[in-house]
Amino acid sequence: MAASIRGRPSRSIRMRGRNDSGEENVPLDLSRDPSDNLREILQNVAKQQGVSNMRKLGHLNNFIKLLCSAGHSEEKLGFTHEEIIICLRLALLNEAKEVRAAGLRSLRYLIRDSVILQKVLRLQVDYLIARCIDIQQSNEVERTQALRLVRKMITVNALLFPSSVTNSLIAVGNDGLQERDRMVRACIAIICELALKNPVAVAQRGGLSTILKNVMDCQLSRINEALVTTILHLLNHPHTRQYVRSDVELEQILAPYTDFHYRHNADTEEGQLKEDREARFLASKMSIVASFRSWSGKPHSFLFSNISVGV
Repeated sequence: MAASIRGRPSRSIRMRGRNDSGEENVPLDLSRDPSDNLREILQNVAKQQGVSNMRKLGHLNNFIKLLCSAGHSEEKLGFTHEEIIICLRLALLNEAKEVRAAGLRSLRYLIRDSVILQKVLRLQVDYLIARCIDIQQSNEVERTQALRLVRKMITVNALLFPSSVTNSLIAVGNDGLQERDRMVRACIAIICELALKNPVAVAQRGGLSTILKNVMDCQLSRINEALVTTILHLLNHPHTRQYVRSDVELEQILAPYTDFHYRHNADTEEGQLKEDREARFLASKMSIVASFRSWSGKPHSFLFSNISVGV
């Protein structure tokens, strides 16, 4: 027993300068001039050959440590924000998902205000962010970092939010459940947040219909109520009420009760049709109750009385 323990290599020896994620432990001397540190980081991130992906991952993590220590001042960093973004943009094109995730995380730490966000959008990084969201579902780490970056963009300035990323979020929200995408609820939550801060961007891309479609897919009362409340909030204000087509979009929540041949998904099998219909009845009931609980929902609920209900 003792011999087997002595013969077993220790964990620290096996890792040989790597941590649990496989990232190389690249040393960072914060006592050096920040511009020298940043130059070394950007050179290694931008190199196409001669630097392993795990070493690039270490440099990207050092970039975040450097930002937290030195700040975002261009004078102190020795590089303009545009130059930094151009180098970080290359990380989003790397073949390794870990490096792409680290690049997204680095951009999230870099975007501190609307000025930097405008520079990111001017360099068309938003298309690479949308690509990370649309990528295969197994890359959860990368997609999670992409969604966290998206939320940071909304927090900084929702009015600058790009339509390219909006389209990707809505695409996942529309088809994610059918493809068993684990990120669908996170995308719907972000769409709701964006709808409150920039309703024009969501309405023009059909995002409000996506929210209501997911109301019928959700049988959890709190999530269902949160989705409906987002639409009701827009109805409550005169300057956002115009984006909700109450005679078309809001009628979706009544469809299970008003349409005898209602089928939420066209590809639902006949054997599962009864169970699916019961689930839609429950979701519809929750959303109707949530509408009656709000002042903005009551007038539109009374308008529903004009619809012939076959129950």
